[in-house]
Amino acid sequence: MVSRPNPRALPRTQGGFLLSATILLLLVTGLLTFTLARRWEMEDRLAKERDLMWIGEQFRFALASYAAVAPDDGGRAPKTLEELVNDRRGESNRQHLRRVYVDPMTGKAQWGLVKDASGGIVGVHSQSQAKPLPRDRLWPFNPSWAKARRYADWVFSAGVTGRF
Repeated sequence: MVSRPNPRALPRTQGGFLLSATILLLLVTGLLTFTLARRWEMEDRLAKERDLMWIGEQFRFALASYAAVAPDDGGRAPKTLEELVNDRRGESNRQHLRRVYVDPMTGKAQWGLVKDASGGIVGVHSQSQAKPLPRDRLWPFNPSWAKARRYADWVFSAGVTGRF
């Protein structure tokens, strides 16, 4: 009995081409997906850094405002961040900060606090231990950040330590 070739089978010379083309297509697709994922991650971190700087500035302005409107209490710093939201000193309540913002790097409304000798808050910082992205244009914003090894090193203070 003589075997007849299957008319649907590919010739032997073309059998591996389709497999090779499929593997190459999967490889290229995987590389593109990886590249896009890294880019999206970088853009997300940049957005979080911008948010951290904006929120830090809000805390900085609130601390300066709290110190500037201090009644005859010797210019004491707030003991809690909630005092910046609802300052009950004096005859009327003041709001130096709209709310205690969520730290964009950790996703929590918990901040590292820089306190003076009396326990008053003179600055805040993120509690994130992640390494900041290297960018030279940040250093004019705050020169001390050039040496920062983590976001927790970015301290936002009122810069009016003489009052505290």
